[in-house]
Amino acid sequence: MKHLPLLLLALLLTASACKKEATELDKLPAATSTGQNTGGCLIDGQAFVATGLPSGGLLGPNAIPPLTGGFAFDSLYMLELYGQRNGENVTLTLFLRARTVGKQLLNQSTRYYPQGSPQYILNHAVFAADKGGGEVYVTDALHTGEIVLTLANKPFSAGTFEFTAASTFDRTKTITVTNGRFDRKQ
Repeated sequence: MKHLPLLLLALLLTASACKKEATELDKLPAATSTGQNTGGCLIDGQAFVATGLPSGGLLGPNAIPPLTGGFAFDSLYMLELYGQRNGENVTLTLFLRARTVGKQLLNQSTRYYPQGSPQYILNHAVFAADKGGGEVYVTDALHTGEIVLTLANKPFSAGTFEFTAASTFDRTKTITVTNGRFDRKQ
């Protein structure tokens, strides 16, 4: 009985020393709308954070910034997120025909940018990895999603996105992107 307080103290100290492990969602940048130039999402449940791409050359360690794109041609919006996933360079592209605040659906088959002219292609998302041998994953009428622009005010844009995209090599292979967010200053 006299060891009970000591045992309770030891148990309390052990319990307080345990730290909660970060989830994949915790690894993503916060969803902001202040021009932070941040972005990320879960790709098949794994965190992907836009960090930019290294060049290894004269352009410096991060020759390609984490986010590029923005408003174009007075009616289009394109955003590219660059980073690394599973040891390879990855690009995630979001393309919209309109730059209005609100939900934009990714639910039509179209040529994807840059394979088609921006003048004619429809809303879509593309995932590409540099070791994919040309394989990219694209949204279409069967593999859909959405982008929600929460801020679309030059030079700022922010929003969320989620989609499922199919491989251009084998339409039965898909990736699922969830909890996407971006905050960009052009």
